[in-house]
Amino acid sequence: MLKPVAFLALVTVAGWATSCRAPTPVPLERVPLAGFAAALRTMAENGVLDPGEPASRTALGEGWGPAERSAATRFSWGAGPLSRLSFELVAARDLELRLRGWSYPFAGGGEQRVRLAVNGEPVGEAAVGPTATELRFSVEASRVQAGENILELRYARWNDRPGEAPWAVAWDRVRIVAAAPAGGGGRPATAAPGPPRIDETAGTIEVPAGTALAGTFELAAGSRLAWERFERRGDARLELAVAIGEEAERRSFWTGGAGDLQLTDFARPPGLVSFALRAVGTNGAVTLTGVHLLRPASDPEPARQDAPLEPLEPAEPVISALPGSRRPNLIVYLIDTLRADHLGCYGYVLPTSPRSDRFAAGSTLFRNGRAQSSWTKPAVASVLTGLYPVAHGAELRQQRIHESVETLAERLQTGGYETALFTTNANITARFGFAQGFETFRFLKHRKGRKHEHYDAAEMNVEIFAWLAERERRKPTRPLFLFVHTLDPHDPYRPREEYRRKFAAAVDVEAACCARSNELAALTGSAAEQRAADAVALYDAEIAQNDAAFGDFLDELARRGLAASSAVLLTADHGEEFLDHGGWKHGFTLYEEMLRIPFVLRLPAGVAAGRTVAAPVDQVDIAPTLLALAGLPPSSELPGRDVRILLDDAPSLSSRSPLPPALPTHLSFAWLARPGGRWVSGVGGSSKLVRQSEAEPLLRPGRELYDLVRDPRERTSLFDPAQPPPERVRWLEGGLASALARFGPRAPAEEAEIDPELDRSLRALGYL
Repeated sequence: MLKPVAFLALVTVAGWATSCRAPTPVPLERVPLAGFAAALRTMAENGVLDPGEPASRTALGEGWGPAERSAATRFSWGAGPLSRLSFELVAARDLELRLRGWSYPFAGGGEQRVRLAVNGEPVGEAAVGPTATELRFSVEASRVQAGENILELRYARWNDRPGEAPWAVAWDRVRIVAAAPAGGGGRPATAAPGPPRIDETAGTIEVPAGTALAGTFELAAGSRLAWERFERRGDARLELAVAIGEEAERRSFWTGGAGDLQLTDFARPPGLVSFALRAVGTNGAVTLTGVHLLRPASDPEPARQDAPLEPLEPAEPVISALPGSRRPNLIVYLIDTLRADHLGCYGYVLPTSPRSDRFAAGSTLFRNGRAQSSWTKPAVASVLTGLYPVAHGAELRQQRIHESVETLAERLQTGGYETALFTTNANITARFGFAQGFETFRFLKHRKGRKHEHYDAAEMNVEIFAWLAERERRKPTRPLFLFVHTLDPHDPYRPREEYRRKFAAAVDVEAACCARSNELAALTGSAAEQRAADAVALYDAEIAQNDAAFGDFLDELARRGLAASSAVLLTADHGEEFLDHGGWKHGFTLYEEMLRIPFVLRLPAGVAAGRTVAAPVDQVDIAPTLLALAGLPPSSELPGRDVRILLDDAPSLSSRSPLPPALPTHLSFAWLARPGGRWVSGVGGSSKLVRQSEAEPLLRPGRELYDLVRDPRERTSLFDPAQPPPERVRWLEGGLASALARFGPRAPAEEAEIDPELDRSLRALGYL
């Protein structure tokens, strides 16, 4: 989307770009087209948007029913009170909208009227009859823009009978017709040119007339877009457009030859830059060859031109595993369903976590730990593989980690580590692929008749301590990778009596702990608020219970002489909701109460003890960090990073110069797949995008945008569905596209067979 007030300009080389060059040469590194092509979005004008046709469904926003077919045509019902769809233009110009539809057959008859708006501005109103009616509306060029535009259809009435769909008008045809070519260059909007083509290997972009390529990136001062050759066919002309932040768009036309255009001048701090390459005209295409991005190098010497570069990421130093030669033991203690904001070390006012707080005081506390999903299986799989949920494949209830995935345990085992995992969550079983690479794998559960109950953390300690004693008798020569996954704060909330008395003395455990999601959803008003307060009290009690067990676990490590030689990470898989956004439990949304998790790392030899790091870290950072601590080489297939690069005083074996003080903003992504749809969230700086896809549009708006600094509880979405997406949305979506291109799906999803025994264990935790 190229918002007129949101773009900085690509101007001709002879003009603005040259005048803004730095007074002294600045080393630049070359990012080839392959390094940022995935973040570019294509635009192709298509004035045919028939709601009932499969090709048009991606243009539909909220307020549409499924595609249907009559004897004469395909159509889709618009649902009250409004429907939205998007259309794209390469150049703004006068348009005519032509729509055909018919009203829902309301009992008793009566007129249906529809009001139209484009990008939030009214353009007209008309009646729609019970038979096919054609409507025509004129839209001035000043009301549309180059890029994405939003057409809104608002209905005077719709079917409001209980239990029935809220249909208002059936639409089978939408045409967007250019009233006249713009300046001799605009292709009629009813034409359908082929999309732009990108050859990443050759560094070539071909943009047919009536199409455009656009991108929004965070760029350092002095960044430039360049190409080595330019060609054009037909009457197509290349328009260049750029904007920095909220500045007005600047435009120019390019006529031939190599280009070297400055995107940002040297007087500006790093920031968001949006640019577009538009081919205006009626036929032919423009072609750019040797396209690349030039940005200030982090090295004092220019990067090799043939060296592969990560797209828009700083070069990272390699950090030593440990002072000395002995490799550390690696221990991950993961507490299921633990919200960061319910621990004292993260600012909670109740004393739920004295042992965790003491541990944090002698460790590095990362204030902004983030999960890659909002329920156990995909989140823990991301921890244990270092991959995004869309890559490791364990997203849905019956899916498992791909057999082809090399897990963290397998990598460490190959590197000489003894590996062990203890869990009591039925989602983390061998059946779902979690035993890969673990020499010792223990799924602990109580069986009482036909019921299955999980171990609490203290009971798990008994099993873990016995195993550590047995291991000590073996006199091991290999370092240890131990993964402990406790479950105390997970629903149903049944804390031991000593903790219930301290945090939930007035709460009836049996009445408050164990309702199913549909029963909780039926609660309203004061009844819902009281149930939430009771559930939080029990939840806090279980956190305190698990905290005490974690303290005992640390004491056992010290007693056995393992504490000083071990790196210990305290973290969680996801959070929990108590009506924060009107819901309960977890695995239903991607809001912050789901994704903000504790991330506390104690390094051996007291390295970085007592430090607090504000920079965000992700679950996919855990695997690269542990591999680096083990002295094993990094893997290019993992999206994460060794989090110790965020420590100012971390030891470095790199010969590279220190990283520049202004780094590109870290982007964090999370996914949620459910039978009814798929959601993704992206966070960069203070901006957070939540986007829905592959779900019935009637369910909810497709995008939400939040400022997590001004609105940390995500109460007010800044995304206006009646307006084209702002540049922050395009930036996050571009980053998501780039991440998926590099680290996305690897193989078709694999399903595991859930036998009756596993089924009972999952149902005991509220799954299935």
